Amino acid sequence: MFGIEANPEIAFEVYHDESGTYVPGAGDRWLLHGVLFVPVVERPQVFTALQGIRKDTGYFEEVHYLKLRQSTGGPKAQCARGWLNLYVAQLSEFCYYHCLAVDTHSPTFEHNRFPKPHYAYNRFARMAIEGAIAWNLKRYHRVALIFYSDSKFRQEGDNFATYVPSQVMKSIQEKRQQKPSAYPDLRLLHPEVIAVDSDPAKVAPDLREESELIQLVDLMTSNITQAVTGRSGQKAKIALAEVAARWIEDTRKPPWLQTEELHRRFSVSFFPNEQKRFYNPELAVTKRNQLPLFENEEK
Repeated sequence: MFGIEANPEIAFEVYHDESGTYVPGAGDRWLLHGVLFVPVVERPQVFTALQGIRKDTGYFEEVHYLKLRQSTGGPKAQCARGWLNLYVAQLSEFCYYHCLAVDTHSPTFEHNRFPKPHYAYNRFARMAIEGAIAWNLKRYHRVALIFYSDSKFRQEGDNFATYVPSQVMKSIQEKRQQKPSAYPDLRLLHPEVIAVDSDPAKVAPDLREESELIQLVDLMTSNITQAVTGRSGQKAKIALAEVAARWIEDTRKPPWLQTEELHRRFSVSFFPNEQKRFYNPELAVTKRNQLPLFENEEK
């Protein structure tokens, strides 16, 4: 009525990054794939907010989790912390994050299904995206998606760029036929995953905003890895991982008991347990009994 569409299509940009290396019979125990859904119309606002944190902290290089070291008070760590605080306080209201954490040491993990590393990589990236669509986008009737991922060298035969969009589309369509109310009607804005350099000094000018969001999803996903594994002893990494652990523990509670207000905005799924189901393992970082590691805590 009056020219207003009842169920307008909402366009999202999907930013993907991973943590962990899979090698058949070796590699890391945990493989994590994180995806951040950003409404297309909101991206300029998100970019401006992230840039604001850079200006406040005086840090303009790549925000990369691996570059964080011992110092928790330096501009690098403060910028990373500022980005996480910005996400939970503001961006999570309309930017949805989901992470799939796969335990390759589980007795029910099917190693024989992934004779090549990229088979596992692509499959779990797809699972993370489909899980996010089911959990975070259920309330939308019609959704259009465009995918971005950190640019990296891929082995010959790795069809990640075309596999993920096409298979996500196919899978969601099949699931909608079985239960239409559980998934939005999906459309692709681009047939391939667009590779984006995460280094602000190297990225193409027309992908500068997208690069900032690739860095954000890398920061969040790598943080969760540290919360799960606790493998780094560096103070800056531990401090940020404690933030991620707090979010994870809070979202495990019933919605009415959560205090971070991240229900259906931020989520981490762990898979598989001994029954080949999702479960909630103890987070390694919560086992540490440490004082707050960031100087100059806000009052």
